Amino acid sequence: MRSAPAAEGLARAGRDLANLQLLRALAASLVLVHHVAVYAQTLRGAGRPWAVLDELMGVWGVAIFFALSGFLMARLITRDPPLVFLAHRVGRIVPTYFAVVALFAGLFVALGLELGGVSVLALSLAPAGQRSSPLNVEWTLVLELTFYLGLFLLAAAGQARRLVPVAAAWLALLAVAFPLLPPDSRNMMPPPLYLVPVTAACAPFAGGLLLPRLIASGWIRPATALLALPFAAACFVVDTAAARWLGGIAAVLIVGAAVTAPPVRRQGPAARGLIALGDWSYVLYLTHPPVLMLANWACPPHWPGPAYAAVCLAGALAVTALLGPVDLAFYHRLRRRIDTLRPATLKRALAAFILVFTGCALWGSIETARNDWAESRARHAIALAGGSWGSVAAAEAAIAERGLALPALRASVESMERISAKESLVTAHAFDPAAPDRGLHLALFCGGRLVALERPRRMRRDLAGRPGYEAMGQQRVGYRVRLPAAACSLEDTLALVVDGAGLMAVLPIPPMARHR
Repeated sequence: MRSAPAAEGLARAGRDLANLQLLRALAASLVLVHHVAVYAQTLRGAGRPWAVLDELMGVWGVAIFFALSGFLMARLITRDPPLVFLAHRVGRIVPTYFAVVALFAGLFVALGLELGGVSVLALSLAPAGQRSSPLNVEWTLVLELTFYLGLFLLAAAGQARRLVPVAAAWLALLAVAFPLLPPDSRNMMPPPLYLVPVTAACAPFAGGLLLPRLIASGWIRPATALLALPFAAACFVVDTAAARWLGGIAAVLIVGAAVTAPPVRRQGPAARGLIALGDWSYVLYLTHPPVLMLANWACPPHWPGPAYAAVCLAGALAVTALLGPVDLAFYHRLRRRIDTLRPATLKRALAAFILVFTGCALWGSIETARNDWAESRARHAIALAGGSWGSVAAAEAAIAERGLALPALRASVESMERISAKESLVTAHAFDPAAPDRGLHLALFCGGRLVALERPRRMRRDLAGRPGYEAMGQQRVGYRVRLPAAACSLEDTLALVVDGAGLMAVLPIPPMARHR
């Protein structure tokens, strides 16, 4: 039997979303602050004195978004017909996304800048594996749309009433798979289709699906939020993939507590402003990355990091206040239009969406599998070359002796820094001007052991104007590799790149690139 307070809290959640909107505002703000710190470092060379904290702010923000989504979808999937459910969800995500991409792509072209990452697979928002995207935050939309499609299929099969055991089984699968997956596969964002069910970031969504039952049973109350604190604290001593799990548990507890807590009064400018920010959080989430890039273009190079951050925050909030109401009005009008469509018309439209979405997911996932095969070839080439080098001199001598040296490259390790008690982050790039399409994997060694092998996943727009990079085009040449801090110290790290034919080159690591 469910307790009266819990039942009332669950019922109230359908009438008053103020508490949940405050959580949305918090989640979007956490992601914004995290990205301001990352962009300040990447684009302007600013320091990140609180790198561990701001990194986790991004993890926690996304976890709250997913837990909120899971809770709300658990209610909607049993309330709305399957076709209407999926149409509403796709209508909420896709049109605004395309509008934001089009808006900023046009603005960037007018200013002589490049947005980058525009491709069919990126714009499809399908789970097709890691690739560059226009806004650099699409991976969460990829997972959201995949969640929605999965719930639609469950409901269309007449099994919506089995949502609780399905969600519980999904959590069990996530828990079992986590220690069995290779470290690189636990936190691949976005994942290919075949890794979505076991991706650690899905944990808060699966947990959110269980919240209505937990609340109705009296297991979740306002004070439950206190239980989130130890899980959030534990995130500081684990790697990012594990932090997504722990942060996901914390997010589920916080969302459940917010649902059962007394609703926040919509009185006073602060409360109304924060609730409005929650209403507009999707626009803030989509628009803030290009705003941060525009802020870098607008701010003089000599401005310090805090000044750039202030411009970023003010610009992101201003754009959100301008476009947020427009987005909400458009969605409400679109939703009413969807509700008036004939079932046959709705079926045809959704069939087209599902066909394109699944087709792109399969296409990209096959491509990702091929990239994994290329990585295994690179790993094999390193092993054949005797890849157990402990110094730059030893590696260069072995490469020269076997005639495996690559021609002159534009390449360097740019930064190596500790971002948590458990992880370090290595940032690098590599480009062959004579063969722009040459695929290069970055290999990192420590103590004579290969500890990481990564293909380039990032566009490096900041390099486009430099001599020697004229032919770079849309080629991905950037690397951001996370290393377990226990694997090696930054001082003992050796970096090289290897191509598909087994040719190699050692990358220079300037002393200033190593940060403790």
